[in-house]
Amino acid sequence: MIADFIRVLRAADVRVSPAEAIDAADVIGAVGLVDRNILKYALGQCLAKTEPEKRAFDTCFDSYFNLPDMEQAPMPETQAEADDDTSEDPDASSESETGGGQEATSEGESSLAQMIEQNDQAGMQAALADAAAASGLDDARLFTQQGMFTRRILEAMGLEALDATISQMRAQGNEARRQQLENGRAQVFEEVSEFVERQISMRTKNAGRLLREEALSRIRLGHLDKSDMKIMRELIRKLAKRLATRHARRRKKAHRGMLDVRRTMRRNMSNDGLLFNLHWKRTKVERPRLVVMCDVSGSVAAVSRFFLMFLYSLDEVMPRTRSFVFSNRAGEISDKMTAGDMDEVMTQALRDYGGGSTDYGMAMEDLADAVLDEMDHRTTLLVLGDARSNFGDPGHLLLKEMATRARRVIWLNPEPEASWNTGDSEMRRLGAYCSHVQVCNSVRDVERVLDNLLRVSV
Repeated sequence: MIADFIRVLRAADVRVSPAEAIDAADVIGAVGLVDRNILKYALGQCLAKTEPEKRAFDTCFDSYFNLPDMEQAPMPETQAEADDDTSEDPDASSESETGGGQEATSEGESSLAQMIEQNDQAGMQAALADAAAASGLDDARLFTQQGMFTRRILEAMGLEALDATISQMRAQGNEARRQQLENGRAQVFEEVSEFVERQISMRTKNAGRLLREEALSRIRLGHLDKSDMKIMRELIRKLAKRLATRHARRRKKAHRGMLDVRRTMRRNMSNDGLLFNLHWKRTKVERPRLVVMCDVSGSVAAVSRFFLMFLYSLDEVMPRTRSFVFSNRAGEISDKMTAGDMDEVMTQALRDYGGGSTDYGMAMEDLADAVLDEMDHRTTLLVLGDARSNFGDPGHLLLKEMATRARRVIWLNPEPEASWNTGDSEMRRLGAYCSHVQVCNSVRDVERVLDNLLRVSV
């Protein structure tokens, strides 16, 4: 149950870690399911962290844990009068209980019919919960499945036996009881249908958006439609946050280092050799000193925009980044990325440095003038461009000089590999001085590149 509820929360953009899921299971074991208010408060404390998440949690909890109240179907007046007469006559009551009367419920009749007649709401809710679990409702993902799961649940609750009892009452001419059961059947059908609708709604709340995000993460960035820009920006922020969290944990773990046995023994001499105080070797962790150079000409600009947006979102784990953009002349935008809105920064960068005729030779010269003297064994040079120089100087000799000083040079090309070294592409000459060359034209590619970069830097 808790695993399914957590899937519902995650579908509603409530972040739940595996550790928090374990805590939630412990909470349910401690407080139980009887008092829903206590359960809601306890689960909320360990699963919802922010105000938006708390609001989403409240909505999900109310929908998930509250089964519908099955209202008693109204009885015909004749049936109600008959019941009143029976209650006033002890003999008649005894007869009914022993099964001698016409209104008695035999052992072979539907349990659902019994619950309808007795207005057994607790039994009805228990039957609904069991039937929902047996029907596989937890796996429902499409609104088109509502009718199918409604039918499955009704059948599991005993719809077929109820229909048989109604047919029997019709054959016997017991119109009062038949009418009561038919009214009850209609009420149960409505309640089950609404319950299934709410359950599917919880599980599919963000299904469309999630599917769209998954598709956009794999599409070539140069083929994006303007209508997808907003979703793409949110997707990049989400992926960058996940990446930053992952490597912040790795860096913290790596920083602890290995156990220093000599110092540990020395510290615990007063404890008769019992190792109460541990001493760890400190591991010096250097964050990458990153220099980024992005082509913003033509179709490459779309990839550069989102690549720089990704870097901007990773400022926590990659704070020492110098960012340059170019089409012919290269210009630094590092300060603007730190201080301003990323969309505005990129719009200005494209206006100031984009749109011109690509000149890698001139761009490499500008980059070398700005960063060559600062490059050392801690520096990673990351170039994003299609390496098309319009048959001019590609600047490969300057790249060679920077490569001799830097720790590594990584070239990311948004074009398919089959297009490299065709026409005015200088990928062969430029790639000769790179430690790593790969295709990068989607968000997934960008995430993979930066993930690997952060792994190597630890």
